[in-house]
Amino acid sequence: MSVVIAYQSLNSNVSHEHDVESSTSQFHTRKARKTLKAKSPHKISLRYPTLEDKKYIDVAVHGPAELLPTTDLMDDGEKKGTKRKRDEMEKDSEKDTMLSMFYGKAQQIYQFAQREFGQPCNLLAFGELDSKHKSWGDVEASLGKAVHVSVFSKACNCFSLHSANSVHTTKYIAEGDGWVAAECNGVLVVFVHVPNSLATSPSKAITFYSQIKTKVLHAGGGVIDLVMGDTNQPSALFSPTNISKGFDGTFSDGHSSSKGISPVDTHSVIFKGTNSVETKKFDVAIYNTATVKGIEVKYFSQFSHLLRSATAYTDHMGVLVKVDK
Repeated sequence: MSVVIAYQSLNSNVSHEHDVESSTSQFHTRKARKTLKAKSPHKISLRYPTLEDKKYIDVAVHGPAELLPTTDLMDDGEKKGTKRKRDEMEKDSEKDTMLSMFYGKAQQIYQFAQREFGQPCNLLAFGELDSKHKSWGDVEASLGKAVHVSVFSKACNCFSLHSANSVHTTKYIAEGDGWVAAECNGVLVVFVHVPNSLATSPSKAITFYSQIKTKVLHAGGGVIDLVMGDTNQPSALFSPTNISKGFDGTFSDGHSSSKGISPVDTHSVIFKGTNSVETKKFDVAIYNTATVKGIEVKYFSQFSHLLRSATAYTDHMGVLVKVDK
């Protein structure tokens, strides 16, 4: 049985607030808008059709994608009124815009799975998101039922796991600072947002992954099949090497193409990296070669859509995988 899993980080920085504003217009997201806009002044963003009825968000919707131009702005509409009133209006507008883009991207991810793999996405995870916070509204309508929400003091350490179709065959296993583990239809996956303080030190990274393995085993989780997320790694081989040492196994990058990254929601454009300035491959899917029989890895961009254009709503590409045990 194939299992499809998707992951993308938001950009909440190190905020202790978990509301929508903590993920809106952060520095690295603004950098991503300019990077993606400069990558091509032409239409490069693809928006796939979706159903208005959110009960069927994981169902394939047939039809051509729209090819939309990019912008480095979230809202270029002119605001009028007094400064105080204008500031309040701008804050409300940014919140509404972020929510619309976030919900829209989640629905797009379900369509990516159908178009790339011909089957629904079973588990959708967002890093740096506490979807229990009331300001995010009815998250389940666009992401699927909550499997588990991992809540820590800093928003950047939170994770939200959702499913539109496999909530009863997916279970939470364990969590810690910078990670959460779950089992979906027999695939044990660890989602990570590796802290910057650990991300470039081999010894610290090995300890980080070793502690994950121990905690997962103590929670009854068994052997880890897959690691997905934002590693902040300094080089492409850093994570596979140190995950292998920390987990006492052999783990490989599921996407090792030397030709760059071509996200499934962009047209005729190649990226060098997955971060906000397109320099590093931070976001990865690393699999256990002893337990995974086959894996396909695709990337999707930082883009979401606003009216008739596209702009970055976060600072990191997302990762979409199909795994066969």
